[in-house]
Amino acid sequence: MDSKVGKRGGYHHGDLPQAMIDAAEAVLAEKGIGGFTLRECARRAGVSPAAPAHHFGNLVGLLTAIATLGFDDLSESMEAAVAKARAAGGDRLAAICEAYLAVALTRPGRFRVVFGRLGLKSGDDDLRRAAVRAFGILVRETKLALGRELDGDVLTRLPSSYGEDADLAEILFVWSITHGFSTMLIDGQLAPLEMQPGGRERLIGLYSGRLMQMLLAAVGSSAAKPLANPAGHG
Repeated sequence: MDSKVGKRGGYHHGDLPQAMIDAAEAVLAEKGIGGFTLRECARRAGVSPAAPAHHFGNLVGLLTAIATLGFDDLSESMEAAVAKARAAGGDRLAAICEAYLAVALTRPGRFRVVFGRLGLKSGDDDLRRAAVRAFGILVRETKLALGRELDGDVLTRLPSSYGEDADLAEILFVWSITHGFSTMLIDGQLAPLEMQPGGRERLIGLYSGRLMQMLLAAVGSSAAKPLANPAGHG
């Protein structure tokens, strides 16, 4: 029998880490970060508060595992969007931006863990790998949209290594627009607009497309310009 969290929160057979993650996802969906505690997650999984310590150590360990899953989800969704855009002749950069938004809307609790200010294990190898890969996909697609040749494997290159990259402004611009719109939606900052006829679906349909058009136009305009020294020297 597969391990799972039952309808009453009971933990069944063996896979405690997965049971805790499932329970944590449920708590995040219902209560958000503010109501997220290791004790509540253990209660949902039907185990004692001390039981998860063997696998996660503490709340930070559990959050780190969830953040790792979040980065992996983001990477897989963006790569799937790239493959679909390539097959259909669509724009790859727009596709990953739309995938990013879809991930945020589908699992807002997990998304907040990934990009929130909660403490995570900064030295965790799995978290670092997952985060580097997700950022690398964004870098890769931005650079390809700019007409650049890729230098090495961007999916394993640390984000900190881009400090002197000539395309850093464009990379941050793409990320800022995409992340900003996603965060405004899941944090309710656009709620007054969502109350208009058609709700959130209409809002996204009307404006995410326009945002993508403006983003692509800005990146296209930047691609036509000569490379500049990001530090502004010379």
